[in-house]
Amino acid sequence: MKKITEVRCSGLSRPMNCAGFLFFENLPEQVTNSAAMEGTACGELLAHYLTKPSLDVPTHATNGIAFDDDMKFHAGEVAEEIRNNANGEILCETRIDWETKSGILIKGSYDISYVGKDNKLYIDDLKYGWNLVEVKDNWQLLGYAIGEVIRRQIAFDRIVLRIHQPRPHHEDGPTREWELTYVQLLEYKEKIEARMGQIAGGFAQLSTGKQCKYCPAAPAACTAFNKAVFQGIDHVVDHFQQDDISEKEVSFQLDLLTRVTEVLKIKTDSLNQLAVDRIKRGGIIPNYMTEERLSDRKWKKEVSPLVIQTLTGIDIIEKSMMSPAKAEKLGVPKDLVKTYVDRHFIGQKLVRKDVNALGEKIFGKNKHE
Repeated sequence: MKKITEVRCSGLSRPMNCAGFLFFENLPEQVTNSAAMEGTACGELLAHYLTKPSLDVPTHATNGIAFDDDMKFHAGEVAEEIRNNANGEILCETRIDWETKSGILIKGSYDISYVGKDNKLYIDDLKYGWNLVEVKDNWQLLGYAIGEVIRRQIAFDRIVLRIHQPRPHHEDGPTREWELTYVQLLEYKEKIEARMGQIAGGFAQLSTGKQCKYCPAAPAACTAFNKAVFQGIDHVVDHFQQDDISEKEVSFQLDLLTRVTEVLKIKTDSLNQLAVDRIKRGGIIPNYMTEERLSDRKWKKEVSPLVIQTLTGIDIIEKSMMSPAKAEKLGVPKDLVKTYVDRHFIGQKLVRKDVNALGEKIFGKNKHE
């Protein structure tokens, strides 16, 4: 059986939920997409703002992604918030490798860490993408926090884990935090120790869940995932009914269909990736072939509107009013924007709400006290 020697913090959530993933071999290579490269670039820009504020900002990240105005705006806001919160040195991209009792190494480099003005240890992570990331029970951040406490050799009374995700809407805002005591952090460390002990002993149980979304084993190798796909389809067919059903049954069917839709999308995306990988290696997938994917056309860096006008006599500069959101970014007061914008009703949409979370929001977390 394959011997597991290390687990990266960035992928810690997967084995914590599905130990068997680590034991797969010869999985297709995961291609780094443009969104991931953009996120890496924004992290690099944030680190520049925090550690080299006196130096000019480069035009591009080391991976070739341009630092555009949106990225500079969002990274700048996060950097300012962190500087205002920090008391002393701000560390970026620091390694925190630590070894578990079973000998498995937990490896990683966090985005940002510092001691706040409240003497709490902060571990901050920037997520520039659009897929929402939650901070509570975030194994990646927990792995970083444990490693940083070990590295510093300080038992901080309170540890604060934070996610900065400036672009997508979240009801808790663009910066979300989760505070733990030192004892609570140690409890999570023991959970990691226990799981790594199981894995070192050969425990390879497969489990399905949210961790399947980006799992390279999902398309073909994972029997648990494939079983869940077909069971889900069968369950939907068996339970599908629309006439004369109760509100509770409506809710049940919506939850069921949402879950099955998610699983089928994961399966489809994974199979697409597997097929592309097989074709790249010389395999033949009946009825399918690969084509190059190209980005939208953009003018070359050295081409200016004046060049085109000189060559053609056509002025290609567009003059248009900024969007309300962009105007607010530039400093136009939100109250003023609200006065001068319209929002037209375009229909109702259904949104799933967590009943417990909604209750806490309305009545407060300690409503029985």
